[in-house]
Amino acid sequence: MSEIILSHLACGPLFDYLLSRGHTLRVLGDDPRYGCGVESHADLRFCKMGSRGPVLERETPPLSPAYPDNAAMCALIFDGFLIHRLDITDGNILKYCRERNYREINIRQGYAKCSCAVVDGRSVITSDPGIYIALSKLPELSVLKVSGGHVALPGFDTGFIGGASGRIGNEMVFNGDLSRHPDYDSIREFILSRGLGVRFFPGAELTDIGSIIEIGGI
Repeated sequence: MSEIILSHLACGPLFDYLLSRGHTLRVLGDDPRYGCGVESHADLRFCKMGSRGPVLERETPPLSPAYPDNAAMCALIFDGFLIHRLDITDGNILKYCRERNYREINIRQGYAKCSCAVVDGRSVITSDPGIYIALSKLPELSVLKVSGGHVALPGFDTGFIGGASGRIGNEMVFNGDLSRHPDYDSIREFILSRGLGVRFFPGAELTDIGSIIEIGGI
């Protein structure tokens, strides 16, 4: 099976499930150079370049642990699109996308990937109103807008649904109990309509851990 990158703060049932499926786990410990409360977030250190692309790793730590310095890798990448606050985007991400003539969409949100659950190369779920408006203008993409909040992130008022999830093989996997989210039914239907399964873990609070990133796979 594939290798999965995720925070050491992921819930126990998620770890157990991934191991039971034969995945190798790269568990990230705390690195205070990335900021208080997000020290182990994978989407601040790694970026998956589309549904079938490689995973790029940040080569140097941020100049400071504060936003936006810590968000250079947190770009939203679709097949053929780069969506991010482009003045902070990591140079290797820009190089990869420009060599392949990806369309660049500049937005205000530096934590673009964390704000979005990427279902496939053209489908995404987000609660961020700015991202929703920007992506809704692109007929190639399908966007499901959900309610803000309802995702925990210790030390912050709220986390994001992208940071609480990841595409693993033919499933969208959530760190915690997705059924407690008020938009559960529409989220589930959106994912199922793309031919994917939905995996979550009742009894564990839905929590932003900085995304679940699969190396290889779909």
